[in-house]
Amino acid sequence: MEKLKLRQFIVLFFTVLICSIIFGFYLKSIRLTNSVDYKIMTLIQNNNIFTKNTILLNFIKFITSLGNGLTYFILFIPLGVYFYYNNLKKEFLFLIATLLLTYMLNELIKYIVLRKRPVEFFVINMSGYSYPSGHSMNFSAFYLTFRFLLSERFKSRLMNMVIYIMIFLIAISRVILGVHWPTDVIVGFILGYFCYGLAKALYLNFWRD
Repeated sequence: MEKLKLRQFIVLFFTVLICSIIFGFYLKSIRLTNSVDYKIMTLIQNNNIFTKNTILLNFIKFITSLGNGLTYFILFIPLGVYFYYNNLKKEFLFLIATLLLTYMLNELIKYIVLRKRPVEFFVINMSGYSYPSGHSMNFSAFYLTFRFLLSERFKSRLMNMVIYIMIFLIAISRVILGVHWPTDVIVGFILGYFCYGLAKALYLNFWRD
């Protein structure tokens, strides 16, 4: 990617970032019970088969746990070993940096917008602010960057498909469990994708040998 294109992408990235913050304030300003978010959540919770079946509920809880901080910490152990023995130490550090920066950006937006979680729809208890979804944003940025870093060694359509399916399942699990509004996870994915795009651009311009 050329330097000019990198600068253009950085401008695009911050444009999307600012628009997402403005959109978050807009979502807070509209009457909640009249919002599309509220109607979708009501529809899902009124027909939520996952809350009526213990096996399905445990499955969706397991899916959502894949986006927890502890899961990343555990995952870094085998990933670190793999990257180390394949002479990909710089790539491993870059992957960690991408996740940490995405996480910090997510927290920053949450504390700017201060959107409340859909407490009345809670299937599990959750603290903190709602917008954008950290699970959706972090998971998207992390695994898309992971796929990119290994793309020269593994060109697998199956891996691509699995990653996108997992991103979708993580996002939908947050809505099913009632801890995020649908727009939280949609914006979370969009921002996560742009974080991955920025990480890719920076890697190609400055990080790669």
